[in-house]
Amino acid sequence: MTASAPALVQLGATRDGLDPYRDAAAARGLPAVLVETPAYLAWRGRLGRAPFDDEIAVRQPHDPAQVLAALRDAAVRPAVLLAGFERYAAAAFDAAATLSVPPALPGRPPFRAPDKARQRALLTALAPQVRQPRHSTDGQGAGVPYPRVVKPVDGGGGLGVHLVEDEREDHRARRLLARTANYGGGPFTGVLTEEYVSGTEYSVQGVAHDGRAHVLSVCEKIVLLEPETGGAPGPEPGPETGPEPGRGPRGFREAGHLMLPPSAADPGLCALAQRALTATGYRDGPFHLDAVAAHDGGLYFLEMGYRLSGGGLVALVERAVGARWADLALAAHLGEEPVPHAPRDRGGAFYGQLACTHPGQVHRAGELARAGARVTVLPAAPVPPEASLDPAHAAVLASDRKRHAAVLGRVVVRGEDPDAVRRLLTDCATLPTRVSAP
Repeated sequence: MTASAPALVQLGATRDGLDPYRDAAAARGLPAVLVETPAYLAWRGRLGRAPFDDEIAVRQPHDPAQVLAALRDAAVRPAVLLAGFERYAAAAFDAAATLSVPPALPGRPPFRAPDKARQRALLTALAPQVRQPRHSTDGQGAGVPYPRVVKPVDGGGGLGVHLVEDEREDHRARRLLARTANYGGGPFTGVLTEEYVSGTEYSVQGVAHDGRAHVLSVCEKIVLLEPETGGAPGPEPGPETGPEPGRGPRGFREAGHLMLPPSAADPGLCALAQRALTATGYRDGPFHLDAVAAHDGGLYFLEMGYRLSGGGLVALVERAVGARWADLALAAHLGEEPVPHAPRDRGGAFYGQLACTHPGQVHRAGELARAGARVTVLPAAPVPPEASLDPAHAAVLASDRKRHAAVLGRVVVRGEDPDAVRRLLTDCATLPTRVSAP
């Protein structure tokens, strides 16, 4: 890479095997530079991921000062500096603001990506009409009823998120959190306790431009619960039964997504995305938002991310609605014309996907495909055994291996209506796990 050439700098590698920012940069003739820990750069190589034009190792990419020093030493001149992974979103915005490159914009206050606790505070103050679960950041969860969720304020990908039903499980969940390292190593910066709201979970994918939310798609989610002591994941508790007593804290895994065009989704989700963008001050770039439609009929904000989603959703967005999410996001950051509006809903098929974490799920998907269902299995790269890791890298990669290395592949499902896709996804997820269909 030519040292003087402006480059797209991506802070943090994606964990799903897709590199949409690298591809979007190549289409514009921009070199692409990846900044990551030495351990994860080595891990990417062992997984067979295609390299960026340049890759820079930084011991703690969540520290903007280390990122800036590494870019300076490598004579990299960013044209835009974006996060590829949730752990490094705040550092990416801070580093971009220091360098005065997009997503920082001249004449505007720099955006500081709020963590989950700060998001709750901003919406409480600036968008009080938005429903949120009752929550607390006091370290004990005062005033939050059981069942409740205990989670880190700066985690991602479900890492360290526990469902607890009583005080004993709550104490155990907090002990587990204290022993869990964030991605890249190091402790979490705080703990958020919130009321568990039972219902159908959704995620919204979109692009903000000049403060306006352009929603590309909405996903209905399949969320599995995993005992912390091991064993097969179980279903989310329903309104009739609630959490089963005596099981111990359980973790969440966002396993499947049924993608809907905005016209087929609850219009309240699009309005919620706009209110959340406005309250948190996010004006330009990609976003995703998690919400739950409660069994009592209310729509509750859960959290928001200021980057492209992981988990293969970038590819699913393109399949389902014909939008190259990373291209639209990069256009928003670079101020390109035309303004990146959401594409029109496309008629025809609906799409969904499932992240398989058990061979039985992959086997069942293969059976359905051979029986004529429109099911495609996309196997993941084989994961190197833990014993083969460089000892210096093992601790840094521990949480990545726990959350991401368990995925054996992704199943993509196509159908003429959402019910057909939902049935196929549930069928694949049911063996060997059980799942509660919405």
